Amino acid sequence: MKKIKYLLVLVVLLTSCQMDSSIENEQGDYLYSRAPGSSPDKKVVMVMIDSLMGSTLDESLEEGSVPALEYLIENGQYYKDLVAPFPSMSVTVESTLITGEMPDKHRVPGLSWFKQDEDRIVNYGSNWEFWRENGLSQGLYDVLYNLNNEHLNKDIPTVFDDLDAQGFTSGAVNTVLYRGNTEHTLDMPPLTEQLSDLPGTIETKGPDNLSFGRLKKPDGFESEAFTDGIFNRAGLVDKYSMEAAQRLIKNNRQPDFLLLFFPDNDKETHKHGSLHRDGFEKADGCLQGILNSYGSWEKALEENVFIIFGDHAQNQLNKTEEETAIDLESLYGDYYIADLGDPVSEGDIGLGVNQRMAYIYDLHNRNLIPSLAGRALNNPEIDIAAWLEDGWVKVMSPGHNGELRFKRDGEITDSYGQNWTVQGNEKILDLNKKGESEISYGDYPDGLNHLETALKSHEPAKLVLTARPGHSFYADGIAVHEDGGEHGGLHKNDLLGALVIAGTDQEPATIRIVDLKNYILNLFEDME
Repeated sequence: MKKIKYLLVLVVLLTSCQMDSSIENEQGDYLYSRAPGSSPDKKVVMVMIDSLMGSTLDESLEEGSVPALEYLIENGQYYKDLVAPFPSMSVTVESTLITGEMPDKHRVPGLSWFKQDEDRIVNYGSNWEFWRENGLSQGLYDVLYNLNNEHLNKDIPTVFDDLDAQGFTSGAVNTVLYRGNTEHTLDMPPLTEQLSDLPGTIETKGPDNLSFGRLKKPDGFESEAFTDGIFNRAGLVDKYSMEAAQRLIKNNRQPDFLLLFFPDNDKETHKHGSLHRDGFEKADGCLQGILNSYGSWEKALEENVFIIFGDHAQNQLNKTEEETAIDLESLYGDYYIADLGDPVSEGDIGLGVNQRMAYIYDLHNRNLIPSLAGRALNNPEIDIAAWLEDGWVKVMSPGHNGELRFKRDGEITDSYGQNWTVQGNEKILDLNKKGESEISYGDYPDGLNHLETALKSHEPAKLVLTARPGHSFYADGIAVHEDGGEHGGLHKNDLLGALVIAGTDQEPATIRIVDLKNYILNLFEDME
């Protein structure tokens, strides 16, 4: 997940003087259950491993360094082309995962975006520098409360809501998106109210059992020791996620559906590059710990369906910052951009930078989009420029002549059964036409759907830019991971993760994160 360590920077600072203590759990065993007859034949354990990709996983499989994943693959299904939503940032990915909808419906359009009714840039944690300038307390509150309870569309049910309605129990560990029907309290560290604008406790809603690092330990285990100290990002680490799952499993508290996040590999790949494998190989060790909790791996598969997947891929950036960064403030130097923390509308344009993708906002609807696009199209480091025009999505690229335009509904059907009207230069989005009525995707998987839903996700008028492979966008407060890995963009190098399913013969209809919610619900329907 993108820079998750900054999400609780305040928490880490305030818990530095606290020591972990091991106190025996005083609670008795409790079996989560609903009405008689609601228990499925198997439970479902879903583990999201940050940046798990098929190309690097294959190398680890050949070396025998991921025994848990190897066991699940040998006894299940393995896909190397799981398509993440766009922009391929973790908050958007998780929002799509739990709602089964794209950003135009769930309304979480990226890690960084302009909230017009509040005249500010929402940023869920690009890095410390951004939050320091844009408002640390506001950034933390956006993550800890607003994201689930205000920003995520309240009219769209989550997988936790739907399972609850069907009488099944659910849980989430260390996912940032988790909205459900059960009230929970996030306990902020001592002195939070004195040292920030945050309250001492934050009320939120999630699944039956919610765990979020040190702020919210699993129900029934609040007094037990976890890996959640200052050197372990307040519990937002793989090991904590494993420990929480182990406690639930061994104490007969495992819900029917359990969603876990292993975040550590994000930091590894940003630093060491897209080919780095140490992070997810360590995650495999935590996965082994979960499988061991059942007594044997065979028993684990007898009792559960396991779904392991990567939330996005990682694009390898160029060697130096100069070779990597696309400076948006320089590109649009003739337009005034408000300083971070000031009302965004003081500027001519606004920026919502999502690393390898960016929203460029025409804040006052002055018909600036064509000129903003023209500037971008003169920069060969930019890959795609897209905007809405007269009911169409218009797409251009510095690397191609002409334009492509498209809109939903029409006589052309894509690989995912979506219908479109498409005109112009199809090479811009690497569309492969089959006859007159079918298209498939090349370098930009589900590209038509991605661009349309991002552009329709929020107001005002905007230009969407994506960077060519090897490049990333830069603006005030945004870090560039030169010679490392990065994501956020539209290219297959950003989008394609790995997916492993074991414990069921049922296959997903399509291999996209947006379709996994329905797949999960279908599993429970078939197991009733």
